[in-house]
Amino acid sequence: MLENIKISGFSDEISSDFDTQLQTVTELGMEYISIRGANEKNFSEYSIDELKTYIKPKLEEYKVKVSSIGSPIGKVFIDDEEGFNKQVDLLEKLCEMASILECKYIRMFSFYMPKGKNPDDYRDEVIKKLNIFTEIAKKHNIILLHENEKDIYGDISSRCLDILKSVNSDNFKAIFDFANFVQCMENTKECYELLKEYIVYYHIKDANKRDNQNVVCGTGEGKIEEILTDAIKNGYKGFVTMEPHLVIFDSLKDLELEDVNEIIKEDKGLDGKSAYALQYKSLVNILGKIEFRLNKFGGDDMKQVRFGIVGIGQMGGSHASWLAEGKVAGAKLTAVCDINPAKKEWANEKLPKDVKFFDNYIDMLDSKEIDAVLIATPHYDHPVIAIEALNRDLHTLVEKPAGVYTKKIREMNELAESKPHLVFGMMFNQRTNPLYQRIKEIVDNGEIGEIRRTNWIITTWWRPQAYYDMSDWRATWSGEGGGVLANQAPHQLDLWQWICGMPTKVRANLQFGSHRNIAVEDDVTAFVEYENGATGTFITCTHDILGTDRFEIHGDKGKIVVEGSKKVTVKRMKESENELNKRLTFADVANLFRGEGMGDLFEVEEFEIPDQWGVQHINVMINFTEAILEGKKLLAPGTDGINGVILSNAMHLSSWTGKDIELPFDEDLYLEELNKRREAEKANA
Repeated sequence: MLENIKISGFSDEISSDFDTQLQTVTELGMEYISIRGANEKNFSEYSIDELKTYIKPKLEEYKVKVSSIGSPIGKVFIDDEEGFNKQVDLLEKLCEMASILECKYIRMFSFYMPKGKNPDDYRDEVIKKLNIFTEIAKKHNIILLHENEKDIYGDISSRCLDILKSVNSDNFKAIFDFANFVQCMENTKECYELLKEYIVYYHIKDANKRDNQNVVCGTGEGKIEEILTDAIKNGYKGFVTMEPHLVIFDSLKDLELEDVNEIIKEDKGLDGKSAYALQYKSLVNILGKIEFRLNKFGGDDMKQVRFGIVGIGQMGGSHASWLAEGKVAGAKLTAVCDINPAKKEWANEKLPKDVKFFDNYIDMLDSKEIDAVLIATPHYDHPVIAIEALNRDLHTLVEKPAGVYTKKIREMNELAESKPHLVFGMMFNQRTNPLYQRIKEIVDNGEIGEIRRTNWIITTWWRPQAYYDMSDWRATWSGEGGGVLANQAPHQLDLWQWICGMPTKVRANLQFGSHRNIAVEDDVTAFVEYENGATGTFITCTHDILGTDRFEIHGDKGKIVVEGSKKVTVKRMKESENELNKRLTFADVANLFRGEGMGDLFEVEEFEIPDQWGVQHINVMINFTEAILEGKKLLAPGTDGINGVILSNAMHLSSWTGKDIELPFDEDLYLEELNKRREAEKANA
């Protein structure tokens, strides 16, 4: 663990029982808590005598120290003078209690604003009262930690900066709470950059903007790993205090102005102890990745990732050229590998002279010349080489698809998940396309309601026979492990499930070598069902020279239509179809059939984003490199790669067996059927 970083946490989120709190944190290996509530009573309600005779002896019994006092100071309305005067007296007591606990920090806030009023109108009053609090803290040599939170004056970063600059005291500093900034619809990285000179303490809490719900740290939009990486790299020493907010707990009901159900959903299936342990494990993983990153790249010298590429064919060669040309900031190509001797001549001619060439990927992985590997080999080798790379603690980026069959991919994913300090990514370049990112945002935000149907016709993958004749591994069961589903369509299979979710059942009709002299599928029509009863179709082929690319997502409150992966039409209904169904009379419907009033039912948004081939691949490498160096969130985590292969495997299996395939399917049966075709292909060679 990082030597100068100490993990703490609000232990009352475990249980209201103080013994249970202390027992749980010690079992997790924690030495500190932030004390806020004990035995169904807020810490501020305890007397100094109770602190000395009960709280402190309990802490000593479990050998636990206090990192901060989670006080309610500043959680009164700015115009509540009686409440403020009571808090002045309370702060005097809390400062004395903090000294008894040998704790120098007290968490506090900057006052609730009256509903409907402009916070700026109360700015001077806020500063005046914060100065009074700060003078009390200064007298006791205590540091007040201002926490940004919704509905108080210092909720957004600009007002936080204002009060920190205005008070301007060593006894008044900032806590950085990631989730609270997210829930105020702010960019946490921008908030951090604005406030970092005042931050002396971090609250580890994460959230998503689309529903404002708290999530396990590192899985939301707080950019926790990225920000902590920068802070620690630049010398931060101190506490990272967990405030999971994953379950409703007693203290929260008294601390929040609004209904706690707006902050925390009760459907996570966790209790306080398990939620706390989950947050702790995730935080430890984040810190482990940061530690690995700092040690691997030498602290302040952590500026460049050395890449090696396995397979320098068409795609691998392009990746090598882009890296060699410096198109990926923070990355340097230092090695390439290919079993084809002719590729050595290509590398000598096209790549910088200091790029080393290997004809054996194990030698390259063992060479100490690289920090990360990009795998661009035939599909069967993807998980095999990835496993070797991950076992050598190398960051790993895999070209699509993740592999040929899910059983091997699952082995790769399990290894990657056991090494959270490594960055493991997939080359799903279409995820960097702002068009599909916007569509995913619209769907995730519920702007078209619950999905009812998805349809994707993607027949723009025309390939002539000459394409298949270029290499004897192409379009074979033994070489590629499939046809259009394994080679061309993985992009759409990934985007389909990324945006719309995974189905629960697949039925497919595949034509094998129907219009080309190949053994694998060149024509696919698939039907899927989702858990909520929605349906979907996926159609693709490689023999339609006039091809169509049309993606439709139909929800109960609207519809998205994408043409040519460029032009998007979004229709948002003013009422859901269910509401219209209940409200409209037959006369209303007759008018609609005549075209009267239809335009009043929905609003239309259209936008167009041209595709730029190559830039998207570079953007994946940029994102992957930034994930290694800075902890940025991956657009395409490697473990996601299995989902598209699940879909393609299920389509194959359905067509081979003539049956509906329930997900998850029998992976051994799939491999058995695949191997039959590989053996037959070998016998006929």
